[in-house]
Amino acid sequence: MATSALRFQGTVQSRGEASDYLEAAGDVVLIKRGGRPRWLLLSCPCGCGEEFPINLDPRAGPAWRLYMSRHTGLSLYPSVWRESGCESHYIIWNDKIFLFGRYEDNFDSATETYGYTQLVEAVSERLSDTGLISFSDIAEDLGEVPWDVLMVCRRLVRKGFAREGVGEQRGSFGRL
Repeated sequence: MATSALRFQGTVQSRGEASDYLEAAGDVVLIKRGGRPRWLLLSCPCGCGEEFPINLDPRAGPAWRLYMSRHTGLSLYPSVWRESGCESHYIIWNDKIFLFGRYEDNFDSATETYGYTQLVEAVSERLSDTGLISFSDIAEDLGEVPWDVLMVCRRLVRKGFAREGVGEQRGSFGRL
């Protein structure tokens, strides 16, 4: 059965240990060696039952960025798109899973995150009057979770304070 909830099960030192903690769709374990996050092992949220390793170590190839906050939980950037098995595509943001094709509409209506008001101000200051800037570049500049910045940018668009690019510039924003 598919899930929209992420359940952090703990931190271990090996892949073999991690599998023991995965019981249901959306369960996730952090594999950390030498004090560094190396992998997330996730029980696929679509409910197919497969365990999916997500690389966090850029030295081992393309890697995702892990954000962990005591206020908002675990987030991962960019989205995860499985190229084999069930071929699920999902976003992990603030301990929630937004599974494209099932829960993606929930992404734009997600609740405001911790520090939302300050983030709106910081994002607004970085928007250009003339060009567009990617939400991920804004997030990198601010040291924030990219999904939080995307949510703020899209809300600024809905309120008439910003604009979003189209086509290949989707996900890039500017001031109106």
